[in-house]
Amino acid sequence: MVVGRFIPVNPQRRWWCGGAGLLAAALLTGCSTFSQYPLGMEQTTLGPLRTGQATDYARTFRKRIQGRDKVLFAMEMGRTAQLAGHVEESRTAFEAAIAATTAQDDKATISASGAAAQTGALLVNDKAIPYQAPSCERTLVHHYQALNYLALGDLSGAGVEIRRANREQEEAQQRRAREIYRAQSAEGNGPPEGERDPALATVYAGLDELAGAVKHSFLNAATFYLSSVVWEMLEEPNDAYIDLKRALEIYPDNPHVQRDVIRLGKRLGMREDVADFVRRFPAAAETPPDGARAGKARLVVIYEEGLVPPKSEVALPYPLPSSGAIGMIALPTYATKAPPAMPLPVAVDGTELGRTAPICDLGALAARALEEKMPGILARQITRAIAKGAAAYAVDNHRHDARDHRRRSGPYRQEVVDADDLGVMLITLFNLFSEQADLRSWLTLPAHMHVFSGWVEPGARQVALGPAPNQPAWTGPVTFSEGKTTILVVSRIDLAVYSMIIMQP
Repeated sequence: MVVGRFIPVNPQRRWWCGGAGLLAAALLTGCSTFSQYPLGMEQTTLGPLRTGQATDYARTFRKRIQGRDKVLFAMEMGRTAQLAGHVEESRTAFEAAIAATTAQDDKATISASGAAAQTGALLVNDKAIPYQAPSCERTLVHHYQALNYLALGDLSGAGVEIRRANREQEEAQQRRAREIYRAQSAEGNGPPEGERDPALATVYAGLDELAGAVKHSFLNAATFYLSSVVWEMLEEPNDAYIDLKRALEIYPDNPHVQRDVIRLGKRLGMREDVADFVRRFPAAAETPPDGARAGKARLVVIYEEGLVPPKSEVALPYPLPSSGAIGMIALPTYATKAPPAMPLPVAVDGTELGRTAPICDLGALAARALEEKMPGILARQITRAIAKGAAAYAVDNHRHDARDHRRRSGPYRQEVVDADDLGVMLITLFNLFSEQADLRSWLTLPAHMHVFSGWVEPGARQVALGPAPNQPAWTGPVTFSEGKTTILVVSRIDLAVYSMIIMQP
C-alpha cells in the first residue's frame, strides 16, 4: 500500500498548478519515448543500417531493455545484432523479448504499474502504456530466434522456437478477440466488436489498401516455410508437410512452396493431395520425388528486402458520444507503402538455378495488425477526449463562478482572475500537446521476405544473388554437404547487404 500526505495549496493557485502538472506530464511523456519515436530509431539505427555502418546497438538498446518498452527495444536489439552477425547477442536479446512478453501475458490481475500505465494513457496518450507486440511481431521473434539457434548449430533449439512460432499463430486470433473485448468493455465507447466506425472510413480504407489481400496479421507464410525446412532437417517430414500446406494456403502463388509441397506429398504417399496440387499448380506438376535427388545437397535462400514502413499520425475530428461536441483525435496509420518486391536470380557457379519468390509482405501484415487493434485504440481516444473536454469545461466554469462570487462578496482582485485564466490556458495547452498517436512498432523488420529452394552438387560452390553476374546483390563461397540443407539468409537494406550462412549439422 502506498501512503501519501496531503499538501495544502492556495485555492487561488490550485487550478493553474494542476494545469502546469498536467502539461508537464504530457511533455515528459512525449519526450520519454526515444526522442519522439521513431525519429530516434532513424538516427541511431535505421540510418546506419541503410548504409552498412555500425549501429552501436548495445549502447542504444541495452538500457532501454530495462525500461517500460522493454519488449520493443529487445526485439530491435535482437534483429540489429543478428544483422551484424552477432548471433549470441541476438539470441540473448530475443530471449529478453520473449520473457517480457510472457510476463505481460501472465499478469492475471492489473498490477500497480499496470494501473498507473492505464491511468497515464487515459490522461495523456497511448504511449504511456508499455509496448505490447502485435501477434505478427511476436511470431517473428521466434522466427529469428530459430535462425539464431540454427546458426549456433542447435537444431533442437530451433525446433523449440518453431513450435513456439506455430503456437503463437494458432492462439493469436483468440488473443486479439480478447484484447478488443477488454478494451471495449473497459472504455464503453466505440462501435460493436467486428464493426467499423463510419467516422474512420478514410483511415480503414487506407489500411485496407496497404494490407492488400492479407486477411489476418497473425498468419505468416514465411515462418511456416522456415518451419517446414527445420522439420525436414529434424527428419520430421509429416510436420514439414503440414506447415508447407499452411504456407501454401496463406501464400499460394509462391512456386517454391508449390514444388516443395508436391515433393513431400509424393514422399509421404499423399496421392489425393498431390493430384489436387498438380491440378491447381500445373507449372509445378513435374516436381521430381526426393529419390531423384540422391547424392544432392539442398540450398534454401531466405532473402529479405528493405525495411517495413513506419507508422504516421493522422488527426481528425470525431463526434464525442453523449456530449454533443466534436473532438480532435490522433490515430496511428500507415501513410506510405514499401516499394514492390523485386525477386533476385540465384546462381551457383555461374549457372542460374531460378529466382527467389516473395512469400510475405510485412508492411501488409503491419497494416492489418493496426486495423485489428483500431477499435481498442479508438475507444481509448474517445474516452480521453471526453475526459479532457470535461476537465476544460469544469475549469472554465470554476473560473466564471469564482469571478462572479468575488465581485459580489468583496474587492475585485485582478491577480486571482489572471491565475484562473492561466489555469484554463494550461489545460488547453495540455489537451493540445498531449494528444499524440502511438507510433511505436518494430522498425528493423524487412518490408518483404522471399524464399528459394533448389538442389546442387555437394562441395564448395560460388553462390550469387543479383540481377547481373558482374553486379550481384550478394556473392560468396558456400560449402554443400550431401543430403544436408544449407540456408543462406541475405538481407538487403537500401545500400547495404547483410548475410548469414547456416549449414545443417
